[in-house]
Amino acid sequence: MKRIEYICSYCGKKEIKPVSLGRPQPGRCPRKQGDKPHSWRKNRTLS
Repeated sequence: MKRIEYICSYCGKKEIKPVSLGRPQPGRCPRKQGDKPHSWRKNRTLS
């Protein structure tokens, strides 16, 4: 099953999810001011 590793461009948190489940939940980014969500972007594709 193909998986994608996502990374938050602000705090660097990584999360691996199957392609079929889409992007991770936004959650709360500790490096952003207030209760702002993570900014997920694709880091790499895993086989």
